[in-house]
Amino acid sequence: MVTPVAPEISSALDHPDPRQAVERVKDVVQRRLLDVYPTARIVRTDFFNHTYVPDLLMTWTSGTRRAERRVYLRASSDPALLASDVQLFEREQQPLVVPLAHVAPGPSRARLETVAEERHTLVLDPSGLGALPARTPTRTATALASDAIVEGGRGIMGEHQVERFLHAVGSGVEAAREGRADPTRLALSEVSRRTVPDVSRRMSTLMAAMWQGSGRSLSDFPADVPHQSSLDETSLSLLLSSPEITDEAFWRRIQPLVDAKTLLRTDITDTPNLQRLMRSAVQVWKGHVCMVVEREAAGAGTRWRWLVDHGHLGLRGPGFVAFLAASRKDLDTPDDYEAPLLAEVRDRAGRFAIPLTSIRMLMTNRSIGYDAPGEDVTHDPQLDGISAALGQEEGVVEAQALTPTRIPLRCNFVSRTASPPGARALVPYAELLGTTLHLFLDLDDDDARLLDNLLDSGEPAPARWEQADLFES
Repeated sequence: MVTPVAPEISSALDHPDPRQAVERVKDVVQRRLLDVYPTARIVRTDFFNHTYVPDLLMTWTSGTRRAERRVYLRASSDPALLASDVQLFEREQQPLVVPLAHVAPGPSRARLETVAEERHTLVLDPSGLGALPARTPTRTATALASDAIVEGGRGIMGEHQVERFLHAVGSGVEAAREGRADPTRLALSEVSRRTVPDVSRRMSTLMAAMWQGSGRSLSDFPADVPHQSSLDETSLSLLLSSPEITDEAFWRRIQPLVDAKTLLRTDITDTPNLQRLMRSAVQVWKGHVCMVVEREAAGAGTRWRWLVDHGHLGLRGPGFVAFLAASRKDLDTPDDYEAPLLAEVRDRAGRFAIPLTSIRMLMTNRSIGYDAPGEDVTHDPQLDGISAALGQEEGVVEAQALTPTRIPLRCNFVSRTASPPGARALVPYAELLGTTLHLFLDLDDDDARLLDNLLDSGEPAPARWEQADLFES
């Protein structure tokens, strides 16, 4: 739906006080830009129609990257005058020029188009500004195209050009996901012409990933293959914030193009597509440590979901979040929890068939260790005697558990952290999470089934344990 911006600008300019008229015009443009891109921050300057100083400064973040765009309001819509102004701007600043009236057609407009494209400047007339869709919670392919215009559009765009771009790119992203060449090619052409190279490359990378996710080869991609075939944080954000893609085969093909480090650099927190990605990644991605922290129980329908919380990847369950990381230093300092009784730990280990090769218990100020390297001690009758002698009040502070593929994990019940021996040893998330949560938490049968289902991607498990390269940067 087109928002009529031109009448609002005309009404604002009718104010008898020129300074108030300028502020009212800035109100209109700022309000409209924030409708379209509400995560941006817009700061006004004290200038209007200045040659070099912008009227508004628009900034936003994308993952860890901070970006900005200077917004220049222009009282004249004469294309010759606008072309002269655009030639004075710094190309690297990628300016956004908003003339306060429609830019007339003709030879001068064609020259302005050429100059604006060369100078990486977007001349967005009031009809084009009004044609940009307001942001909605659902990040459709059309919304991604709208963001591309705001972040890096170039050339002249009125209502017709904006609508053409939104339709072509929105249709092209969907077509790439289905492996259809012609609409994908048209979208790539529009993106290349209408956006600056950085945004064009990002959108092309996204469509190339969609293309691969459809099962098509990159050799059939209807354009030059982007230099970076894997998804960077911005492209991944676009994908994970788009409408839910339920095709599991798509995510299995996308997963090799993504890693946990890239995910943590995005601005994604909790989306349906994040759940889909993690279902494919949980048996492939590897971490060194799992830390379980108590959180208020999630509402109905939100139990057992993946999330990214302040740069940490975690699995949220009823009353807790289990965070995963490649290094202990990547996580916050753990809280201390009450040590469970030996009987509780043995019961959980037996219930979920988790071998325990060593157990360290604490009784007041005395520590007791019991171990048999490589052998399961969970059901040893000697433990019954130890427990009886201690009045069944001994708390388990630490145990070494074996995952289903016999990877040893040191499980600290007081800090609720678990990791394999060796500072850089890595374990697949499914192994790390499954063993840790089954031991640390008193899961009921329903939650245990939900967890097992969440950690089972339906794919054959890859090679399990690895020691990271000691000289890895």
